[in-house]
Amino acid sequence: MSQQHLLSPMLSPKSLAIIGASGDKAKISFKPIANLKDVGYEGEVYLVNPKYDEIEGYTCYKDIDSLPSSIDLALISVSASKVKGILDELYKKKVKSVVTFSSGFTEIGEEGAKMEQELTEFSRESGIPICGPNSLGLFNFKERAIVSFSSLKYGQYDPVAFITQSGALGTLTYTMAKENGLGFQYFVSSGNEACVDFFDYVQYFAEQGDIKVIGGYLEGARDFEKMDTAIKACHQTDTPLVLIKVGNSAKGADAASSHTASMAGNANIYHSYLQQNNVVRVGDEEELIDTLAVFNKTSKPINPGGTVIVTQSGGAGILMADQFEVRGIELAELREDTKSALKDSLPAFASIKNPVDITAQVNQNPDQIIDSLNILLNDDQVQSIILYLQMTDEPFKPIISKLSQIAQEANKIFILCWSGIEQQTKDKVIDERNICWLPTPTRAANALANVLGYYRSQEQSSKGTSSSLQKQFDYHPIRGKQNEWESKQLLQSYGVTVPANTIVKSLEDIKSISLKFPLVIKALSSEIAHKSEYGLVKLNIASLEEAENAYCEIIENSNKYFPEKRLDGVLVEEMADRGIEVIIGAVQDELFGPSIMFGLGGVFIEVLKDVTFMPAPLTEKEAMRMIQSIKSYPILEGARSQVKYDIPALADALVKISHFCKTHTDSLEELDINPLIVHKEGGGVTAVDAFIVGKK
Repeated sequence: MSQQHLLSPMLSPKSLAIIGASGDKAKISFKPIANLKDVGYEGEVYLVNPKYDEIEGYTCYKDIDSLPSSIDLALISVSASKVKGILDELYKKKVKSVVTFSSGFTEIGEEGAKMEQELTEFSRESGIPICGPNSLGLFNFKERAIVSFSSLKYGQYDPVAFITQSGALGTLTYTMAKENGLGFQYFVSSGNEACVDFFDYVQYFAEQGDIKVIGGYLEGARDFEKMDTAIKACHQTDTPLVLIKVGNSAKGADAASSHTASMAGNANIYHSYLQQNNVVRVGDEEELIDTLAVFNKTSKPINPGGTVIVTQSGGAGILMADQFEVRGIELAELREDTKSALKDSLPAFASIKNPVDITAQVNQNPDQIIDSLNILLNDDQVQSIILYLQMTDEPFKPIISKLSQIAQEANKIFILCWSGIEQQTKDKVIDERNICWLPTPTRAANALANVLGYYRSQEQSSKGTSSSLQKQFDYHPIRGKQNEWESKQLLQSYGVTVPANTIVKSLEDIKSISLKFPLVIKALSSEIAHKSEYGLVKLNIASLEEAENAYCEIIENSNKYFPEKRLDGVLVEEMADRGIEVIIGAVQDELFGPSIMFGLGGVFIEVLKDVTFMPAPLTEKEAMRMIQSIKSYPILEGARSQVKYDIPALADALVKISHFCKTHTDSLEELDINPLIVHKEGGGVTAVDAFIVGKK
């Protein structure tokens, strides 16, 4: 069943029932009635409370059984202990969806959690979606339906949907957005999400034809498959998703036994996953509102190019230019004919470099601003424009309507950053509805950087193939820690290249080896994690005599330092060709399941923490995005005329390893390939060390 079919009665209700309605204006169960009355909701409203005959002109029924059948949405505002019984009654009346304000569930402890589980089971068995419990409700301003006890005043709205896992912070965001001229068409407080979760709503709004951008406050997803499906739905409909993600946790990292697991943590996986899936992640409420405003009030630019800053203040221009450099946004290189036209249009003291400093002289002739903007909009090297004005309300009021016309007709992103203006002027700008107004230079720069970054990533992700492995591999349960040879055998069965090797258990075995020199000789044990510092690894063995000596030293050191550890023999391998070392690993995450880590070895991972994560399995395109997302990626590409490495072979290895991890979801705990050597272009890759841990 699609989200549209399931959630439409809840988010687009044609009829409403309020269970536990009150005529007492001091109670929260009165507020939804007042909201519906004030907003002019045109659907049917049915109230249930035996104490009243009517409230605010709406008929009040004695019980649920007296209600008509097939009401779209029922609002429950009673104590937690009564909710399940009311749901059973509503089911008999064929109610299609439910919102419940009621608190006292999981948030209060074990007893509340049991009651909440009953709601989950009811929804699953009945097919009735429930928003909440512990929700402050929702609204659909397009259809004038406010199903909430909050004071969410009806007003102008934009094609923006907002979902929040915090009711209080959600209403704060809503209020701040209204003050900045941005209205939400939809608002949902998801509450405890016993039945319908955050990403069910995201998918619903992504599939709506009239929503331009979705915003949200997310503490944590509950179901990875739902999250992934919803984000893919956003991509399919070109609907940007902008999130504040809080409540990050590194739970489990302290118990890690591999290098990968020590780098992991739910927060790192979230960050990498959202980034690589082109979800715009913002730091606070202001950045969220500003970014939503730019997506909403501007159009996707039709041509590539850079940003132009047109400023009345040289300092503000420098501030924004600095911020763009930090965020990786390029300033436009203006065409010569553009510079010439600007020189003719602007005052003599103006600077026609980018940032374009129009100076305070334009106060005498504000139409020079309009002329300059039109000149810049005709430059195909320009993708976006920020116009910065400061105070000076009176001289510039006459050009507000002209700025609105420019915003309406521009096929480039246009942002007006007008700081320090009076409320009356601000209201006039906001009333134009199509001007994207932001209050400060840094906020404007950050919001524009978020939007341009989204479009850039969107364009890049549309290139290349999404092919994945077609071969089906056998599944062999993994139990406990595997030694290096066992780990490499498992990886090799999935097509990952490992060095030619053999296990020896005596000096006689050494004499009969048929591998090519030079060799590597290592102690083989699943119980010894760090071998090099104890003399248990010998490199560049060039002869049989050296091999025999290395074997004896390893046995001696093993007995000396680890007399109680099991030794499975000695692993002898051919030395791999030179290349650059990378680390590939995997951990099991409670939400994401098996998640792949990638980064360059050495200082890049140890000190700079330059790693990225993605849930398994990976497609070829996703593997390439992982590789390209690390800061040290240019090294793999041969930065500064250095060696260019075999990136396609690395991506192929990531795909194969990810499928191994996904296939072994039920038994894999950790995987660490440290290092995997990426050889020069065309040379492939070799996993020279591997460590796999299965679940006990």
